[in-house]
Amino acid sequence: MRISTPLVDITDQLISFISEGFGIIGYAFENRLDQGIVNMQQEWIARVTEYFDSTFPTKKESGQFECTPVNDGLFYNNMHASVKTVVNGVNTKVQILESILGNLERYYQFEPETCSVDIQHIDSFEKVRGVNHRDIEPYVNNGFFNRDEGTIKRAFAEIIGESFVPKDWGGETEDLFTSRTLLNAQRVSTSIIFNGPGKIKSSQTRLSDLGKRGDQLVRMMSIDTTKLYILQSVKRVHPDVIKTLEALAEQKRNRGNRCQYCIIDGQDTATILYAYGYLN
Repeated sequence: MRISTPLVDITDQLISFISEGFGIIGYAFENRLDQGIVNMQQEWIARVTEYFDSTFPTKKESGQFECTPVNDGLFYNNMHASVKTVVNGVNTKVQILESILGNLERYYQFEPETCSVDIQHIDSFEKVRGVNHRDIEPYVNNGFFNRDEGTIKRAFAEIIGESFVPKDWGGETEDLFTSRTLLNAQRVSTSIIFNGPGKIKSSQTRLSDLGKRGDQLVRMMSIDTTKLYILQSVKRVHPDVIKTLEALAEQKRNRGNRCQYCIIDGQDTATILYAYGYLN
């Protein structure tokens, strides 16, 4: 059977539910007489069941989670009987979740991950999730963020944790390559093109702005080891550039490289630098 949700999203959610279950168990051992933990268990079970019913095409997962008999034979000293029941019940259901997680690809086919990611999805830029767009309005004029390329490049390297920042030269495939970017809690090899005010002739970044011959995007995408391709600009990015990047990424994915790309325009650039204190 096919599921319309990407595998990575379902995996992340199940791991989150498992972590919550262990959290309930941990709370029980710290508060062995707190019968209010029953409500925590019921709320957790309800959310997990609702997720299964809304995500999976059959009742297999929700039925397995709800109806598998609980192993309630374990005893814990100085623990109220109702708290003990919660511990045993949650422990059984956590094991069920781990089993479901381990067998996802055995039973289902999943929608492929999208080629594109936003800055909010990149763990190395996680602080942007707390920034309101109004916070950066003073720094952006009609999509234009007026900061020189070198400053932005050094800031990005520091935020990512990359100590080596190469100098620009005419034949480069990218402006910065790093293996320290975090995406989905994993380090991924990343190629980044930076575009400051001096490289962009109009109000939007176009293919002709990318390298002396307008071919830097193609040259960057020729690096087969990269898993995340980033195009940064201090201005808005023209749709033709986005379409080209999407097509190049799809070609690489069809050849087996499950890469992704991220477009960071002027507003996104300002958001990142604001979130990490470079504009204060």
